[in-house]
Amino acid sequence: MISDVKTFFAISLFLFAPLSGCFGEVVNEASIDDQQSSETDIFSIHCEEYDGLERCWKLLLPNSVQSDTLVPLVVDIHGYTQDMNRHSNTTDFANIAIEEGFIVAYPNGYENSWNAGDICCGIAHEEDVDDLNFIIGLVEHLIETQPVDTDRIYLSGWSNGCGMTQMLVVEASELFAAAGCMSFYLIAPPSPNYSPIPFMEVHGLLDDLIMYGNAGVWYPFNQESQWTEEGAIQNFEDWKDMNNCLDTAPEIIAAEEDYDIRGYSNCENGAEVRLMTLFYAGHNPYAKDTPEHQITSPEDLIWSGRKNPTGIESTRIVWDFISGFSKNDIE
Repeated sequence: MISDVKTFFAISLFLFAPLSGCFGEVVNEASIDDQQSSETDIFSIHCEEYDGLERCWKLLLPNSVQSDTLVPLVVDIHGYTQDMNRHSNTTDFANIAIEEGFIVAYPNGYENSWNAGDICCGIAHEEDVDDLNFIIGLVEHLIETQPVDTDRIYLSGWSNGCGMTQMLVVEASELFAAAGCMSFYLIAPPSPNYSPIPFMEVHGLLDDLIMYGNAGVWYPFNQESQWTEEGAIQNFEDWKDMNNCLDTAPEIIAAEEDYDIRGYSNCENGAEVRLMTLFYAGHNPYAKDTPEHQITSPEDLIWSGRKNPTGIESTRIVWDFISGFSKNDIE
């Protein structure tokens, strides 16, 4: 809950006058020049009113980032029932950003959910929350207030956040250079204005929540589970078609004992497509374990399980893929 976030960080967050559908003045905006050397000071929480709701995000601004040098931005989106704080401690983008010097924004979903398409997920979907334009507006706000290289804006996310990632890509491809996300599928129709950008999907073969294979036959009467008709391979092939890749069959990019990566590289705009399959992982594809102090409910225990037991650095592999692309690369 948002109130828990406030208490945890001991930050007083005040609402400014609402600007419906727009970003107004932001509370607790971080100043690059005022940052201290302590690693904890590179994180800050920001909230404002958007469409009548308090919307928050966590910002990671490494000390190495200077106001006069443009750097990449990664928007990393949490899963259903999770939040920006738990996600930032689960994915490894924080450590990579500190090491390589780029900005990460972790938006917080309404009631810990994202309206990521026609059938998902949670209260955000039920109440038709405008998460699409909230995140687009957040990106535009960060472009205005932080040293963001607009040619290198990337998306990632987990589960419901991966569905949100893919919705953002197909609805606002002009903003993003590449995307790579974990454990979910595209469940939103692409905009007619979609222009292909590189995309990578990571999925555990043993995922029993968002199944790797097409599980639609098990849910013939459950309309809320229409996404189970997809599957990792089908989603991979859908992206191949959307990106107008010319090869008839994927190539094997990497073949290891505990994972492989296959892909299409001959695609429009140089928009390569990848599928990384983790042979021994479940729904949680990250190498980091969930901290024990964050396991406070049965749902947390479920999410902290289904792990990546061989410790494959999936976030690093996603970063290595997406960071290889820039809007300048578009053919």
